[in-house]
Amino acid sequence: MKQNVRKLEGEFDYIIVGAGMAGCVLANRLTEDPDISVLLLEACGKDDYHWIHIPVGYLYCIGNACTDWLYKTQTEAGLDGRALSYPRGRVLGGCSSINGMICMIYMRSQREDYDDWAHISGDPNWSWDLVLPVFKRSEDHYGGANE
Repeated sequence: MKQNVRKLEGEFDYIIVGAGMAGCVLANRLTEDPDISVLLLEACGKDDYHWIHIPVGYLYCIGNACTDWLYKTQTEAGLDGRALSYPRGRVLGGCSSINGMICMIYMRSQREDYDDWAHISGDPNWSWDLVLPVFKRSEDHYGGANE
Protein backbone atom coordinates (compact mmCIF):
# COMPACT_ATOMS: atom_id res chain seq x y z
CA MET A 1 0.00 0.00 0.00
CA LYS A 2 1.33 3.42 -0.91
CA GLN A 3 2.12 5.52 2.14
CA ASN A 4 1.16 9.18 2.13
CA VAL A 5 3.21 10.78 4.90
CA ARG A 6 3.27 14.54 5.32
CA LYS A 7 4.72 16.80 7.94
CA LEU A 8 1.95 18.83 9.50
CA GLU A 9 2.55 22.11 11.21
CA GLY A 10 0.19 24.35 13.05
CA GLU A 11 -2.48 24.08 15.65
CA PHE A 12 -5.90 22.49 15.43
CA ASP A 13 -9.00 22.90 17.52
CA TYR A 14 -9.69 19.18 17.26
CA ILE A 15 -7.64 16.13 16.35
CA ILE A 16 -9.65 13.06 15.38
CA VAL A 17 -7.75 9.78 15.26
CA GLY A 18 -9.42 7.35 12.89
CA ALA A 19 -11.27 8.18 9.69
CA GLY A 20 -13.82 5.43 9.93
CA MET A 21 -17.49 6.27 9.62
CA ALA A 22 -17.73 7.98 13.02
CA GLY A 23 -14.48 9.95 12.58
CA CYS A 24 -15.52 11.17 9.14
CA VAL A 25 -18.99 12.20 10.29
CA LEU A 26 -17.56 13.97 13.34
CA ALA A 27 -14.97 15.83 11.25
CA ASN A 28 -17.64 16.83 8.74
CA ARG A 29 -19.95 18.15 11.44
CA LEU A 30 -17.19 20.05 13.25
CA THR A 31 -16.01 21.72 10.05
CA GLU A 32 -19.49 23.11 9.36
CA ASP A 33 -18.20 25.96 11.53
CA PRO A 34 -15.59 27.76 9.38
CA ASP A 35 -13.81 28.99 12.51
CA ILE A 36 -12.98 25.46 13.67
CA SER A 37 -9.91 23.63 12.40
CA VAL A 38 -9.84 19.84 12.42
CA LEU A 39 -7.05 17.36 11.77
CA LEU A 40 -8.42 13.95 10.75
CA LEU A 41 -5.79 11.20 10.95
CA GLU A 42 -6.12 7.81 9.27
CA ALA A 43 -3.48 5.07 9.38
CA CYS A 44 -4.21 3.83 5.89
CA GLY A 45 -5.24 4.98 2.47
CA LYS A 46 -8.06 6.57 0.57
CA ASP A 47 -11.12 4.62 -0.51
CA ASP A 48 -10.10 4.66 -4.17
CA TYR A 49 -9.90 0.86 -4.58
CA HIS A 50 -12.57 0.18 -7.21
CA TRP A 51 -14.11 -2.79 -5.35
CA ILE A 52 -15.11 -0.52 -2.46
CA HIS A 53 -17.65 1.22 -4.68
CA ILE A 54 -19.24 -1.86 -6.24
CA PRO A 55 -21.95 -3.65 -4.19
CA VAL A 56 -20.40 -7.12 -4.50
CA GLY A 57 -16.94 -5.64 -3.87
CA TYR A 58 -16.96 -6.60 -0.19
CA LEU A 59 -15.95 -10.06 -1.43
CA TYR A 60 -12.67 -8.52 -2.59
CA CYS A 61 -12.19 -6.12 0.35
CA ILE A 62 -12.69 -8.40 3.34
CA GLY A 63 -9.56 -10.50 3.77
CA ASN A 64 -7.51 -8.20 1.54
CA ALA A 65 -4.52 -6.64 3.32
CA CYS A 66 -4.97 -3.44 1.29
CA THR A 67 -8.38 -2.76 2.82
CA ASP A 68 -8.70 -5.01 5.90
CA TRP A 69 -6.54 -5.15 9.04
CA LEU A 70 -6.89 -8.98 8.86
CA TYR A 71 -7.67 -9.37 12.56
CA LYS A 72 -8.69 -12.74 13.97
CA THR A 73 -10.49 -13.61 17.17
CA GLN A 74 -8.86 -15.70 19.85
CA THR A 75 -9.26 -19.43 19.35
CA GLU A 76 -12.47 -20.73 20.87
CA ALA A 77 -13.01 -24.17 22.37
CA GLY A 78 -16.63 -24.04 21.22
CA LEU A 79 -15.39 -23.65 17.65
CA ASP A 80 -13.13 -26.69 17.87
CA GLY A 81 -10.14 -24.47 18.57
CA ARG A 82 -10.63 -22.28 15.51
CA ALA A 83 -10.24 -18.52 15.30
CA LEU A 84 -12.59 -16.47 13.16
CA SER A 85 -11.75 -13.65 10.81
CA TYR A 86 -12.76 -10.27 12.23
CA PRO A 87 -12.88 -7.83 9.31
CA ARG A 88 -11.97 -4.25 10.23
CA GLY A 89 -11.64 -1.57 7.59
CA ARG A 90 -8.16 -0.35 6.79
CA VAL A 91 -9.20 2.52 4.56
CA LEU A 92 -10.89 5.90 4.69
CA GLY A 93 -14.45 5.17 5.80
CA GLY A 94 -13.37 2.21 7.93
CA CYS A 95 -15.50 -0.91 8.14
CA SER A 96 -18.41 0.63 6.28
CA SER A 97 -16.15 0.97 3.25
CA ILE A 98 -15.32 -2.73 3.12
CA ASN A 99 -18.58 -4.37 4.17
CA GLY A 100 -20.77 -3.16 1.33
CA MET A 101 -22.77 -0.70 3.40
CA ILE A 102 -21.57 2.33 1.46
CA CYS A 103 -23.40 1.29 -1.68
CA MET A 104 -25.90 -1.35 -0.63
CA ILE A 105 -28.28 -0.68 2.23
CA TYR A 106 -29.36 2.25 4.35
CA MET A 107 -32.24 1.91 6.79
CA ARG A 108 -33.56 4.18 9.48
CA SER A 109 -35.70 1.43 11.03
CA GLN A 110 -39.24 2.42 11.90
CA ARG A 111 -40.94 5.08 14.00
CA GLU A 112 -42.26 2.59 16.56
CA ASP A 113 -38.77 1.30 17.41
CA TYR A 114 -37.53 4.74 18.39
CA ASP A 115 -40.70 5.68 20.23
CA ASP A 116 -40.50 2.39 22.16
CA TRP A 117 -36.84 3.08 23.07
CA ALA A 118 -37.79 6.56 24.27
CA HIS A 119 -40.59 5.12 26.40
CA ILE A 120 -38.57 2.19 27.83
CA SER A 121 -35.45 4.26 28.56
CA GLY A 122 -37.38 7.25 29.85
CA ASP A 123 -35.27 9.43 27.55
CA PRO A 124 -37.44 11.40 25.09
CA ASN A 125 -34.36 12.13 22.96
CA TRP A 126 -34.75 8.65 21.41
CA SER A 127 -38.20 9.48 20.04
CA TRP A 128 -38.74 9.32 16.28
CA ASP A 129 -39.57 13.02 16.07
CA LEU A 130 -36.19 13.92 17.60
CA VAL A 131 -34.00 11.39 15.73
CA LEU A 132 -35.56 11.90 12.28
CA PRO A 133 -33.87 15.30 11.74
CA VAL A 134 -30.51 13.70 12.62
CA PHE A 135 -31.07 11.01 9.99
CA LYS A 136 -32.06 13.59 7.40
CA ARG A 137 -28.84 15.55 7.99
CA SER A 138 -26.88 12.42 6.99
CA GLU A 139 -28.93 11.61 3.91
CA ASP A 140 -28.55 12.70 0.31
CA HIS A 141 -31.06 10.72 -1.72
CA TYR A 142 -31.40 11.42 -5.43
CA GLY A 143 -35.19 11.54 -5.02
CA GLY A 144 -35.03 14.13 -2.26
CA ALA A 145 -35.91 13.91 1.42
CA ASN A 146 -39.00 12.11 2.65
CA GLU A 147 -40.48 11.00 5.93
